Amino acid sequence: MPISRDDQQRVTQLQQASAHLRESGKPALADAVDFVLTEDGRKFVGRLHWQERSDEAPNFGIWMPATLRDDIKAKAAAAGAHLQSEAEHALTEFVEGRFTPAQPERAARGQAGKKVNLNVRINAALRGRADEMGQELLKEGELDWAPSTSQILVSYFMDRVEEGFRDPIRKQQ
Repeated sequence: MPISRDDQQRVTQLQQASAHLRESGKPALADAVDFVLTEDGRKFVGRLHWQERSDEAPNFGIWMPATLRDDIKAKAAAAGAHLQSEAEHALTEFVEGRFTPAQPERAARGQAGKKVNLNVRINAALRGRADEMGQELLKEGELDWAPSTSQILVSYFMDRVEEGFRDPIRKQQ
């Protein structure tokens, strides 16, 4: 696949920088520049980007019934909803007092069915604020339970599945 004119210019500039570094007696720096232009260099640059991303929004496993997870994935995909954006919206709504999750009901022993994780990347700071808010609502007596991030998201996604992800939240740039 051909690369864009701008990308070709960047490649040329990197090659010129490498040549200049070699001519200046800095072969180790030239090798580092050359490395970026290799397949391994491309992977390295990609890992740098993902490491920053995973630090900001680490993976979060939401424990739920397998049937609910499957419904969430199917209906969100059909509606064009982005699960990470939906999850962050849910937590923001909770923290700002515009969403109150339903208290989870425990199934009778042995009656719960298969449970699985729905994995979503969620901003770590937002998760922390949601957990703190859950504890605060219990302490202040506004709720008789302290909803955790996972419980907030399960309740939110149950509501979204029921309504078919109406007005889906799309990926934010």
